[in-house]
Amino acid sequence: MPDPRQMRVLKYIPEKLYGFAGDAVGQVFFHLGVFDPKGGWMRHPQCENCPRGGCPWSKTPPPPVPGELVLITLEDGSVPCPVEGQHAPRAVRAERVHAPVATRGTVETFDAQRGYGFILGDDRKNYYLHRCEVTENKIPLPGQRVMFYAGTREDRPRACHVRICLDQTA
Repeated sequence: MPDPRQMRVLKYIPEKLYGFAGDAVGQVFFHLGVFDPKGGWMRHPQCENCPRGGCPWSKTPPPPVPGELVLITLEDGSVPCPVEGQHAPRAVRAERVHAPVATRGTVETFDAQRGYGFILGDDRKNYYLHRCEVTENKIPLPGQRVMFYAGTREDRPRACHVRICLDQTA
């Protein structure tokens, strides 16, 4: 089996359970089935006092986060596809380099018609929020507390896998 190469997650589509990773050479396709979250199941200390029973955040690692570093192993002889939109080779293994850390913040704005807004993270950064990243098909409202994974897309901070907190002091 060839040596893994370090790449960044470019895109992940939760509904379809697949995504793309890339580097300066090109991009590759990966299915969630080959993704090793490294570290197994984790617990998020922010969730310990959550009033929501059975919250999946307290028991599962997040899906791939755009911008995170992963080690990608390709099929023997495969090379990344240099042109976006062409058939990218399939990864046989994808492994996290570092486990992502949950971040908290407050929804600053959200336009339900356009489906996007911004979160002010507790780290004082502004994160772009798109409706496709909000779990449980809920619409975030300005002022609501949220938990999310800090990702990047096109070198801009992006909130990924966003959960609206029931406990607004979280």
